[in-house]
Amino acid sequence: MSSENTEFEDGPPPDPFEAELVAYLDGEVDVVAARKVEARLANDPEARARADALKKSFDMLDYLPKPEPSPSFTTRTLDLVPAIKAATASGSAPVRPAVPRAAKPAPAPTPSTSMPVAILDEEPPRPPRRGRPLLRAAGVCVAVAVFAVVGYFATAAARPFLFHIRDKEHDEGKVEVDARVIEHLPLFAVADDISFVQELAEPKLFGDEPAVAYDTNLKIPHGDAADKSSGKHTEGLTKAFRMLPSARQAEIVKLDHDLYAKEPRERDRLFRALEVYALWLERLPDAERRGVLAAATPALRLGIIHSLREQQWMDALPPPLRQKVAALTNPKEKAELIQQWKDDEAVRRERLAFVRQHAEAFAANKSPWPFDTDAGRKEVIEFARATFRIDDNKHGRLSAEEHAEYKRTLAAAERDGTWVWYGLTVYELNRAHPYLPEPAEPKLMIAETTDLPPDAVARLVAKKVVMPARLRALGGRWPEFALEAQRELALTKINPMPQLGPARLTDFKEPVRACAKELFPKMTSDEKAALARLEGKWPEYPREFVKYAAKYDLPVPGVSLPGPPKKWDATYGARGTRPTN
Repeated sequence: MSSENTEFEDGPPPDPFEAELVAYLDGEVDVVAARKVEARLANDPEARARADALKKSFDMLDYLPKPEPSPSFTTRTLDLVPAIKAATASGSAPVRPAVPRAAKPAPAPTPSTSMPVAILDEEPPRPPRRGRPLLRAAGVCVAVAVFAVVGYFATAAARPFLFHIRDKEHDEGKVEVDARVIEHLPLFAVADDISFVQELAEPKLFGDEPAVAYDTNLKIPHGDAADKSSGKHTEGLTKAFRMLPSARQAEIVKLDHDLYAKEPRERDRLFRALEVYALWLERLPDAERRGVLAAATPALRLGIIHSLREQQWMDALPPPLRQKVAALTNPKEKAELIQQWKDDEAVRRERLAFVRQHAEAFAANKSPWPFDTDAGRKEVIEFARATFRIDDNKHGRLSAEEHAEYKRTLAAAERDGTWVWYGLTVYELNRAHPYLPEPAEPKLMIAETTDLPPDAVARLVAKKVVMPARLRALGGRWPEFALEAQRELALTKINPMPQLGPARLTDFKEPVRACAKELFPKMTSDEKAALARLEGKWPEYPREFVKYAAKYDLPVPGVSLPGPPKKWDATYGARGTRPTN
């Protein structure tokens, strides 16, 4: 027997959970196994510690809770990233960007007045200041910032392609600049305008990065006095700013103005997206970085960034998954598979963000709102039973997998008090299976072919689509059956379209009409007029009614989860990761 085997036998036996955790982090487990791992992470501090150690080893920061840069990371990073001047020969020809294979030029692009450039300094970076509890707690921020310094210096090779030296006598028309602009120059210098930054903050680029989509309860306002730099550092940044073309200076000043015109929560999110983009940019190989910076327009630049991000995502897939994609010859099937993996990844990221947010509740077995009272628990359980038709084995609205998970989380909550996990399950199911107000008259409860109006049946028969497979499978389920029938009837171009559900306030049951009495006084005259124009149209009218109710934080009886919708979102939904409209 080998020495390795001897050592293995003498040591502790392997833990099966370790293999499950590794497979989970690689995205190679099914939904049931993933939920099993998530449940253990939620309830076992030791398991969370092991997961954290593994993710550091694998460098898979997207998949597990981790310390993330705070909104003041901008100014803290500036302490480590000074500025040096850019230089090229005057009148040199522009560089053709290295566009990746998948990049597609935007139609009729608007030329950019100037190009972004990374701003650096010749003086060595200063160490971070002491005495910042949040920075100490998020030690990874320091590591990322130091990496950024190296990256910024690495861009020296790109500078000659991007800007030319300007003599002092060309600086007569100086743009007035605030000290705040100088402080943020290393970030502003690699961005075009506010629209460009907003695109960076979209999920398809950097919006889903943990450093961007993090808990805003931890936020520290940008630009606090303790983080502002001074002395040679500021002088270097000011000098670098003055060496930029006057048009570029004006763009940077406008970007600062536009960012600070945003409400604080949105501004902080955009700053974080810009920070992540700047660090990502500096990690790129020189050729790819030059391709991004030298793009002729912001639209082309965003296209290149998107292509690079897509390629990086594909390269990060485990080998078996990459091989699976490569084996597909149908572009549509390939796109659908990739999208499914991305959706699954987003679910895992959001669920683990939820675990991070409620770590104390999990550890202490506390019951969050609305499960902190017996009445609240009973109300939600009854809502789920009625809305999802939990007890209807034939016409239930949930899939077999969803039904099993619901029953499991409810049983666990009643047995162990894990109501926070049950609350998340109900919240997600309600979003996945949105309901509509039920009609007061049974004749408008269209759930079978026999419930359809005669003219609709005749039209379907004439088109030989009276019971297509997907419609037949939904028999007995409302509103799913009616919605599918509506889609089938639309294909027949029937005119006028029959009303397959309640499409006026008087069609709704009394609890919903009572909700309307509270909602309508809150709505603007334009909103009321827009809703009135949809009367008689189903499902348009009830959908808009529910949207307006959510906007004004009113639960629609039998449709919305019991309690204020915004409180549900804050507790179980967005978790501070995205702005609300």
